[in-house]
Order: sequence, then C-alpha cells, then structure tokens
Amino acid sequence: MSEKTDVTLTINGTTLKFSVGSEDQERLIDELKTDSKVAPMHNFLTRTVDQESKEGLKPFLKMPAAVMQIGEKVVESSTPAIKITVGE
Repeated sequence: MSEKTDVTLTINGTTLKFSVGSEDQERLIDELKTDSKVAPMHNFLTRTVDQESKEGLKPFLKMPAAVMQIGEKVVESSTPAIKITVGE
C-alpha cells in the first residue's frame, strides 16, 4: 500500500479533506481511458474523500463541472512536483 497524501480544499466555505495514494491516481488514469470523463473523476472523489467530508462533498457531485474542477485540484495537490525539460 502506498503512502497517502492528505489534501484539504475549501470550496464555497465548505472544507473537504481527501487522502490520495498512487493507487488512487493510477485507478483514475485507467478509468479516464473510457469515453466518460466525469464519472471516473466522480468515483475518484468519492473513493478518496475522508469520512467526515462525505456529506459536504455530495452537493458538488451533482455538478459535472464542479466534479472536474475539484478532482483536478485534488490530483494536482497530491502529485509531487517534478521538473520536465523538453529538448536541448
């Protein structure tokens, strides 16, 4: 089991906490290979949200654009920074 990264977001005054590991990110990437993009991100958020934040997340899960925005922030915040250089 991989080490998890804790991510805390405040959205419209609601604090949501997530715990994300590399397996969670890998599963999301695999699921994004389908035609649907919102459903995999929705599943990712519901898998990684902390128990005490589940109720606070529910209203946002009804808005596809919010699902994508929140998911992107959680992924971005739980991914270590890397430096990529193209060419010479």
